[in-house]
Amino acid sequence: MKKVLILPLLLLLSLLSFSQQNNRNNPNNRNNPRLVQQRFPSLSVGIMVMDPQGTFDVLYPGTPAGLGAQVAFPLGRMPIDLVGGFAWYSRGGTTEEVDIYEGEDADGNEFFTEGEIDVNSNIYSYDIGARFRPFDGVIQPYGEVILGFQNYTTKSTISANDGFSEDIVDHPHRDFSMYYGWGAGLKVKITPSLAIEGRFANIQGSQVKFVDRESIQIDSEGFIEFEEINSTTDHFVFQAGISLLF
Repeated sequence: MKKVLILPLLLLLSLLSFSQQNNRNNPNNRNNPRLVQQRFPSLSVGIMVMDPQGTFDVLYPGTPAGLGAQVAFPLGRMPIDLVGGFAWYSRGGTTEEVDIYEGEDADGNEFFTEGEIDVNSNIYSYDIGARFRPFDGVIQPYGEVILGFQNYTTKSTISANDGFSEDIVDHPHRDFSMYYGWGAGLKVKITPSLAIEGRFANIQGSQVKFVDRESIQIDSEGFIEFEEINSTTDHFVFQAGISLLF
């Protein structure tokens, strides 16, 4: 069903492209240097949602969501942008109360401080790409190819309730995957320097190990046990946000 929805999206982008091409061919617009000649860099920021596909969808019952950004630099007056992107997705977490070992008193008795442990799993994506953006007017459809890698990490932070002890931070798990794919998007200007933007990407990801959230167990002293899942990481990405035009 999700793949079927891509065809109407591409058709809509094509119609918008045709409309904008007619606008560019209008004699009243030929003397506008911004429409015809100049191309400008942009910074896009927005909400990101990852929709796992295939084996990834079967083994990971969840929809990671977070924030992302892309910086696009045009290649002169060519309709090509070089793009660098970053995204953070949260895979959720848990918080438990724990007893933090502080040492022994003069009589050899162990003593503890009350505290809590936060365990959070995240995905960090870093990519580069080439974007074909034929028009630089009010309506800007584009298509792109993407290459990057992702960092799947689980971090634990133990904090004492006394307000004096330093937090104890550990990374009990970390793994990386490589990915490639393609994307399509649409920018619509609402001012000369601001646009709203929607973007979709189809990503093919390599094997990676990540922590099974349901398997995380924390004992009373903050020791963590968990199981790992090994899976490919194919997924869709949906982004909605704004773009700053420079």
